[in-house]
Amino acid sequence: MMRPRVRADFARCFRLATVQQYELQLLSPAAAGLELRRAQKISALLVYEPGAAGAGTGVRPRPQKAQPSLVPPHAIAFDAFRLTLVQCRWHIAANMAAIMEGHETEGLHQLRVALRRLRVALASFGGEFRTPQLETLRLHAKFLAAQLAPARDLDVFLTELFEPAAGANGSQDAFAVLRARAEAAQRQAWGEVVRQVAGPRFRMFMTDLAEVIDHGASPLSGTRGMVALQMPACALAQRMLAHRRRQACKSAKGLEGLSDTGRHDLRISLKKLRYTAEFFAPFFEREQVQKFVSRLSRMQDVLGALNDVAVARSILEALVAADEPDFAPRAELSFAAGIVYGWHLERAAHTWQDAVARWKKFANTKEFWNTVQ
Repeated sequence: MMRPRVRADFARCFRLATVQQYELQLLSPAAAGLELRRAQKISALLVYEPGAAGAGTGVRPRPQKAQPSLVPPHAIAFDAFRLTLVQCRWHIAANMAAIMEGHETEGLHQLRVALRRLRVALASFGGEFRTPQLETLRLHAKFLAAQLAPARDLDVFLTELFEPAAGANGSQDAFAVLRARAEAAQRQAWGEVVRQVAGPRFRMFMTDLAEVIDHGASPLSGTRGMVALQMPACALAQRMLAHRRRQACKSAKGLEGLSDTGRHDLRISLKKLRYTAEFFAPFFEREQVQKFVSRLSRMQDVLGALNDVAVARSILEALVAADEPDFAPRAELSFAAGIVYGWHLERAAHTWQDAVARWKKFANTKEFWNTVQ
């Protein structure tokens, strides 16, 4: 474990610059030795400065995936918490650029992933870290993600769900009308995305997140709070991962007969387990973590595909019911929508069989957190 003074400098090194720059600064790189040199890698992840990304270069900002955790293997909980939030904030800010200046659909997807990861991070360090301030931040992230959801759903619907089904069933005029309506709804939803990301609520959210990172878990007080801050993050990781695994297994109970709601709950539990595993990965054997996360990710993909079918149904219903000036006969639109939905519903049955098989394989995967480096 790092010496007290080293720990203090290590914690200070993750202060953020202004909200406009979203740039990380290392204040004392020499003090923490190897751990700080490792953490300096994060300063290379340049993030969003409104109006400046790619300015004068003709380079359009690209979507960014979450980076591997940079938490040092011997960090205390306080440092691990703050550094995890730093990386979540970078992930959010970097994809704001891809949306505002590139209108990248993958950037929108990654921004929603970043907001979900932040919400999981805020709940992945135990009850001692769940202060009113952090709970408010978590709910704010949830609200913002919900504002972005319609555009993302329409992106997936048009590219992954509608076109394959329509293409496989001929070129009926009703398909063209449904496509045009979906594209119009997509443009409107994307306009809302840009408005939200550029708006005051998002700026306030990023300011509040920076404040939490600057001051860490300062609202914690009392003996219990101080013990939580100073405990080895590895021990906390073992406890939280075991908790997440129990939650996932509980959600998977009666797997073969799960309703759509039950499948959705299982998908959410698996996401929380996966993100928590990624946050704490540096504490454990790399190959074991990768094997666990890989199987978990494949299970998520199957459940995600099933969720997309459910989302497609609601989108198709809205498109058919819309009062549009194209005067398309509703009966023809309903028939075309039914073809699209039925095309995917048939495949969903086979997909669910795959999900059951994958769960059994995942359930037998070794719990890597029982083997510490």
